[in-house]
Amino acid sequence: MSFTRRAAVRRAALATFALASTGLGARAQSHPTPPWPTKPVMIVVPYTAGSATDALTRIVAERLSPRLGQPVIVDNKAGANGSIAGGVVARAPADGYMLMMATAATHAGNPNLMKTVPYDSLADFTPTGYCGSIPFTLAVRADAGIATLADFVARAKAAKPPLTYGAGTPSARVISSTLAQRIGAELVHVPYKAAPLALADVLSGQIDMTFIDVGTGLPQFKAGKLKALVAASEKRSPLIPDVPTFAEAGLGPFALDAWFVVVAPARTPADIAGRIGHTIAEIVAEPETAARLRAISIEPEPMAPDRIPAFMKAEKEKWAMLVKAAGIDPE
Repeated sequence: MSFTRRAAVRRAALATFALASTGLGARAQSHPTPPWPTKPVMIVVPYTAGSATDALTRIVAERLSPRLGQPVIVDNKAGANGSIAGGVVARAPADGYMLMMATAATHAGNPNLMKTVPYDSLADFTPTGYCGSIPFTLAVRADAGIATLADFVARAKAAKPPLTYGAGTPSARVISSTLAQRIGAELVHVPYKAAPLALADVLSGQIDMTFIDVGTGLPQFKAGKLKALVAASEKRSPLIPDVPTFAEAGLGPFALDAWFVVVAPARTPADIAGRIGHTIAEIVAEPETAARLRAISIEPEPMAPDRIPAFMKAEKEKWAMLVKAAGIDPE
């Protein structure tokens, strides 16, 4: 074989090897996501059973399971205002099998109220599906002789010793501190591990008031055991339509609703996170699901998955401003 012929054969062989190598490299770099899900999926709830967050999560899990073709398990990991659950999920494998029902408290409140939080509420999570929101309202015992917000303000300003408020959530802490500041009265903070515990002590007379989400307080409002005085939201709740907002009551503009977002650990594959998010958006938009959510005082609000990260970032910044304005030092 001539030199020219041998050179041509060699060049052809090298070209063929290079092409094959390129194909192998492309396949190696694609890392296709394995089929998902092939086993049960868990949603961690950062609060106790019986909370609005727990009720919402169980509704979502029930509707999510048949769409995924796998059981969706709800796991309550209460403690430290939800930061225990946040730490567990942040460290979980990013494979779509452990999720969390994140809230305004866990992902916007805790980072601004606690000196140490075992997660970065933005960097350590991948937001998937937004579920809705719920307003808070000031609750006092119906037999406390306080019929209106004006009655409460007069009582609070004259009280010696000062009135006490229970805070089972970061939201209740910030709203109560803001109220005290705006009415010019001292209110003594009594911390609780969960909102239902604070509500129970209002009912028993151990403390004077609490800000409770409408869903948790509604049964007691309907039973005539508690009275709602003011809503910490931009608009009135249709479930307690006679209760004015901060702005309507002359306390200035203020809104700090609870909200709920299903999050996964950071670096969860985009196709898995996307499937979860779009499925949750479909679930929340269903008339039957929407009716069930409204029955527990949660207003269903489908949100495009790509909008959720910016929303959560803005909420965290809003909390930072409100905590500073209320004069609360992180603990």
